[in-house]
Amino acid sequence: MRIFTASLKNELKKIISRKKFLVFLIIEIIICLLSGLVQLVISKASSGMISTSLVFSNMPMTMLAFFVQIYIPLIIFMATCDLFSGEVNDGTIRATFMRPVSRFKQYFSKIFAILILSGAYLLFLFVLTTVMKVITTNSIVNFGQNFLAYSLDLIPLFILILFVAMLNQFTNSPSLAFFICVIIYIALYVIGILVPIMSGLFFTGYLQWHNLFLGILMPFKAIIIKMGILISYGMIFGCIGYYLFERREV
Repeated sequence: MRIFTASLKNELKKIISRKKFLVFLIIEIIICLLSGLVQLVISKASSGMISTSLVFSNMPMTMLAFFVQIYIPLIIFMATCDLFSGEVNDGTIRATFMRPVSRFKQYFSKIFAILILSGAYLLFLFVLTTVMKVITTNSIVNFGQNFLAYSLDLIPLFILILFVAMLNQFTNSPSLAFFICVIIYIALYVIGILVPIMSGLFFTGYLQWHNLFLGILMPFKAIIIKMGILISYGMIFGCIGYYLFERREV
């Protein structure tokens, strides 16, 4: 466990050293502020018909839908391509393989480093939108429920990370890997929209995982089936990705 923790810290340092992830965090802040400003303008333009408190009362959940389906997946694509195909491309993966750490621990330390990065973006989004809500509504109603929703949505993001990491094992080019990830993700997402029955079969249809547990509760049997589908995807992606990583020659 100590070796895995050390490897995880090393991967996190690699991510933190890349300034682009700080830039994307700033962009996240700007998006939230602009969204709040637009909603405030709409509220003022309605001459009181749309109250400010009503507009901002559900802001944490409104912003979550956009970030968990579009913005954070792009962050995941970039981070995963940097830590996998990017290191193979620039040769730094050789130094990683020379360390006295098993490839299993190396592979999953990268996976969990990306998961922590995703969690950090989600946490920052939650804090920012909640502060904006409290300032405008003077209320912390649904605070616990909103936090639970953000926490639950980390689960499908973890599956997405495993999927992207697996795809990265098929190429040594980070730009090609990123392109492939984006194209496949968009394809799965669009198919899920155009053919609703397929949405329940693709893991991309579960990115808003909190919808299964909050609001209108689904039958227990249906929840178990969907959990089984998501777990199966995770096991398949994780096993294939690690298998290819274990046998990768550089």
